[in-house]
Amino acid sequence: AMPAWLTAALLCAARADAANMNGEYKIANAIGKYSTEYDAEYFDVYSPAIKTRYSEVYWTMMDAVQLPEEIIKRFDDKVMAIVGYEADQVYRTTNGDVSVPIYYQYNHHYGAFVLGKYSEMIEDPTAYPSHGAYGAGKGRWYTKAIDSDPFQNLTIPAAQYFSEGNGGEYRKSYHGYPKGHAQLIHSPTHFQLQPMQIDTHNRDYNGTGFKPGPLPRTAQSPPDADYSGLLECPCSTRRKKVIKVNYETLNSGTCPVTISSAEECFEGAISVSKTPPVSNSTISSLDFPFGCVLLTAGGNAKAIMNTQKASEVACGGGSNITHTSGAAASVVTLHLDLQDDSGVIITMQGPANAWFGVGFNAQQMSDEPYSIIVQGGRLPVMEVKLGDHDPGHNLSNSLKVISDKTEGSNRTIQLWRPLKGATAEHYTFDLSTTAIEFIAAVGSSPGFAYHKDKGASVIHLSPSGNQTVASCVCDGGSSGSIDGIPFRKRCGPEPKSDLLKEHNRICDIRTYSGGLECCHHQWFLLDADQEIPPQVEEYHLKFRIWFKDYDPNTIVNLPRLYWQTENAAGEYDVPKCDPGTPSNECVHTITSRFTVNDLLNRDCSIRSDVACSGNGTSVKFIYAGGHCHAATCISMDLYNMDTGKLICSQTPIQGQSTEVFDEKGYIAIPPCIWGDEDELEDPPVLSVNTTLLSIKRCNSTYGHYGEMASWQMRGVVLP
Repeated sequence: AMPAWLTAALLCAARADAANMNGEYKIANAIGKYSTEYDAEYFDVYSPAIKTRYSEVYWTMMDAVQLPEEIIKRFDDKVMAIVGYEADQVYRTTNGDVSVPIYYQYNHHYGAFVLGKYSEMIEDPTAYPSHGAYGAGKGRWYTKAIDSDPFQNLTIPAAQYFSEGNGGEYRKSYHGYPKGHAQLIHSPTHFQLQPMQIDTHNRDYNGTGFKPGPLPRTAQSPPDADYSGLLECPCSTRRKKVIKVNYETLNSGTCPVTISSAEECFEGAISVSKTPPVSNSTISSLDFPFGCVLLTAGGNAKAIMNTQKASEVACGGGSNITHTSGAAASVVTLHLDLQDDSGVIITMQGPANAWFGVGFNAQQMSDEPYSIIVQGGRLPVMEVKLGDHDPGHNLSNSLKVISDKTEGSNRTIQLWRPLKGATAEHYTFDLSTTAIEFIAAVGSSPGFAYHKDKGASVIHLSPSGNQTVASCVCDGGSSGSIDGIPFRKRCGPEPKSDLLKEHNRICDIRTYSGGLECCHHQWFLLDADQEIPPQVEEYHLKFRIWFKDYDPNTIVNLPRLYWQTENAAGEYDVPKCDPGTPSNECVHTITSRFTVNDLLNRDCSIRSDVACSGNGTSVKFIYAGGHCHAATCISMDLYNMDTGKLICSQTPIQGQSTEVFDEKGYIAIPPCIWGDEDELEDPPVLSVNTTLLSIKRCNSTYGHYGEMASWQMRGVVLP
């Protein structure tokens, strides 16, 4: 059994000769010899034991660990100022801690929390897993202040979150702040960790340094690589992929992705048409758009595959569409009828004894959509702007009830409203829109409250009445699941993301071959015909928390600022460069243009939500830590596009040996830090309207799955 003294958090008072746990660190933008030695007190905390076999993924929220009793008592109803932290992965022995090489156990990323006595960690098992502050496995975790919090009006956080430089680079990437800045927490009591670890320790090799172990067939690392191809989460034959191709109609321009076969055209036409096409045919004509066409006339539909590539006819055939309609079913049945001269008729069917509702232009609650809530009994129909896992706020009424009928256990209500939304928060219906994503939910009580069931779907809108319209049927991407977990990659358009423009493989389940979606908790990454070695390795993650007593006159809180260059996709593929390309030219680049405001998480409670930045008109940058993976990362740069000035440039330090913290093939990423010290640049202060440009460069000599390009930042949000 492990001695009791090894299982507790340890408190160590600061001494004049106290040294960093992981040694000295580098700063990307220091203008002098900036000391990274922490001038503070610290305590050490260890995660519960992690036990894995070769190729196994460990990605879950671990049990909370109580902080040292002295810390809990000292800061009871008081504020701790956390000025930084260090992290490592260790074997715990009676002779002390022994660091685990990163090529044995690869840290893909982590989210670490210090919780206060007035906060709690909540899991919503119905939420879709998301990468970042809250993502793990099949559920979603978030912090909130307890309902009985006696300090609910206090602007000091009840919990804190740590994620900067949180991948394979984490042990030698600096996580400290300049003088006068800290992450503040009220009444700290517990530490809780959500790591994503991948076991890459080749059990058949006992020599010095790294030697690759068995890999699945989809791994892209070369045979002599000094890193394990497992760290990129290749999809193995153990994973069952279910694919559904999605189709959409278009009445202007051309299809972004054109359907190329008659068989697929006829299948797609059936899926998007209100009524089955009465016929299908293949033609070569300059009178119709190229590709798959759904010809509607007098209420009938025909599917046509036009193979004439020289056709210059646009989708819709130039028709002025005045009337569209469509229907779709989720947990609520929805029918829409749009007419340019009379508005939109919205028909919804749900349970007779409880509330039901739909949210438009959304696939999840975090999209914060305009929603219509039909309450039970005599309660009114509501128009609501939903929040992120929050009931949101009511909007002004723009609806008129046309009819309201109950038959058995079903209630059908027909509503009318103008096409144009009454405010910017009301959804505006557009006759040129051919498909609207929507979420739906039903409750267990008459009044609007937490849902009993929910779903998401798409309603396709087709020309109605006596119009003759040649709509294009386009390849709208795909959906599906991997081992029963829904596949959802929200690849965004330019200028915030390049992924859709370059047709990055990560965006479509048909081409998805590796990454987070194939890397869930306790999944093995070897193929089904490859034996999993039986040896189990046990170790812990160790965090050293550096802190000071809080002085409100000298220390300012640093809320989190966050952006992904891959813009909400959470990851992306680095395609292998073309054969014959000189190695120094094998560089893959993605960019993102966004504003300072996009870094903020507004309209939330700093007290309750660890991701909340608060509202403001400008931001003072203090810390910027990039996150990318070892095998491919070249650089990350952040520019002020309004002035052309470089804000932060980060170049990873490549490991050169077999020594811990300097493992060949792995990296550290020096952050950018700004402060009042002579050795630091002055903090940039930027309006929330400032346009930023992120540029991420990767080595593409070989292909790579699941690369990341996050900006994990801290700053002061100014009023």
